[in-house]
Amino acid sequence: MAIGALVLLTGPTGIAQSETYWVSVDGQASWQNAQSPTPLNGAAATNLSTANANAQAGDLVYLRAGTYDTGEYIRPANSGVSDDNRIVFSSYDNEVVTITEAAYGIYIYKKSYISVNGIDFYSLRRFMRIYAGQYNDVGYCNFDTRSSSSGDWVGALIADDYSDSTPSSENSTYNRVHHCTFFRWAYGGYDEHRGALLDIGSSQHPGPEDESYYNLIEDNIFAYGGHHTLGVYSKYNVIRNNYFHNETNATNWNFEGYRATITEGPVAGNCLYEGNRFGYAGASGMALRSGKNIFRFNAFYHTGSGGIQVVANRPGVDYPDRNLIYNNTFYRCGYLAQYSGFQGGIYFCDWHGQAPVDNVITNNIFYDNKHGTVLYNDQVPPQIVFNNWDDNDLNPGFVDLSGNDPNDPTLPDLHLQPGSLAIDEGIALTSVTSPDGSSTQFQVENSRYFVDGWGIIEGDEIRLIGGGEKAWISHVDYSTDTITVDRMISWTQGEGVALVYVGGAPDLGAHEYGADEMVFSDDFESGFLWAWTVTFP
Repeated sequence: MAIGALVLLTGPTGIAQSETYWVSVDGQASWQNAQSPTPLNGAAATNLSTANANAQAGDLVYLRAGTYDTGEYIRPANSGVSDDNRIVFSSYDNEVVTITEAAYGIYIYKKSYISVNGIDFYSLRRFMRIYAGQYNDVGYCNFDTRSSSSGDWVGALIADDYSDSTPSSENSTYNRVHHCTFFRWAYGGYDEHRGALLDIGSSQHPGPEDESYYNLIEDNIFAYGGHHTLGVYSKYNVIRNNYFHNETNATNWNFEGYRATITEGPVAGNCLYEGNRFGYAGASGMALRSGKNIFRFNAFYHTGSGGIQVVANRPGVDYPDRNLIYNNTFYRCGYLAQYSGFQGGIYFCDWHGQAPVDNVITNNIFYDNKHGTVLYNDQVPPQIVFNNWDDNDLNPGFVDLSGNDPNDPTLPDLHLQPGSLAIDEGIALTSVTSPDGSSTQFQVENSRYFVDGWGIIEGDEIRLIGGGEKAWISHVDYSTDTITVDRMISWTQGEGVALVYVGGAPDLGAHEYGADEMVFSDDFESGFLWAWTVTFP
């Protein structure tokens, strides 16, 4: 079953459970006696260590309110067996459950179908580790503050089996992290830029390839990472609807904010980034050092250097080529960078004689970025740049540019106002190359603009520019540029193909005017996530 099937679950009530068990801070009961269809608490419940050792597929483990500060953390000894037969660890009835001062918050090693819901993790040596784990689900949790006793670079990590250095080491795939907050993970001096909140895969090279693919990171908030907030070092992951910010001297944060996110490494790339906000970073919103990624419907704003930095940091390892950057908005980026080449909306660099090539930048909005829109340094050749709003001095008609508060993810509001000159100014992403006809399958000039969901989310909904027919993509064969859709449609050869849009043509920028929903959910803009943000002592 695709991870996308879990998207509507907000807690364990959507999962079939066989038994319910109760855990409390001072639990003393045996595992058998902690089972009850009605709530237990205090000594009548069991402790977390007992639950870890005994929970089986289908069990629902409720943690009662309190601070678990005796070194206990979530570390299941067994796996679930399917999406509807999981092991679930959850807070009970929105009670505040805090795990603190432990080696981990969550530790999953070679286990699958584990769900963790609604728990706060504070001042830990490691927030979370998923090693060689598949189909695990972490949702509605808050992770905050690196313990002073921690020696780890990253707070949370989804990666292969750390104890096995061979290429066949088991990888972590099809895991989902959603509706969580990740705050404050850094160490060293004020401006040393050490630490990260969440990494997917391993950035180490040389070393075994970490093929931790097909993970879904959605509807989270990441803030205050030493070096970055999110690092992606593997392929076919979906990063959507998250808010990343990494400013300097935020509340309870005595470090210099650096970049928001990064992707690099020998097996990185081919990921989808959509619907995210990259704001208020000390450096770039994204350090793009891998290839064949899709960036769409993202907003980059108030980043210290360019919204996206495109560069090969390690020759022969990083290949930031053939990325597709379309329908994004870049606003007021680059105002903290001293070097003019690191300003603008997007900037390209060649640090080691390995210049980025064949990156496509189209249908984006660039407005009020310091020193321009797309900048080239170090003899980087021109990329494929066309049909963007590149009048850096003319506001295309955003709804609201007021406010300068990173804690308000609704501002700036970069939706388009009625009458915006960017409405209906987008163009088709590619065109049909098959002869005129009708079918559920046809070829296009470049199929890499689209995804079929990779087994973890829904496929793209597309629209033909000429006839206006719509369909959902069920499969993309990138080797032959063949798209398979869910219904019969008719086309003419050369007809333009776009993602679904409203009006006479796609709009420029991250937000389609008049569309209540695009191809992804939009939870964080409703303010929903902030109901889960907590303030720790």
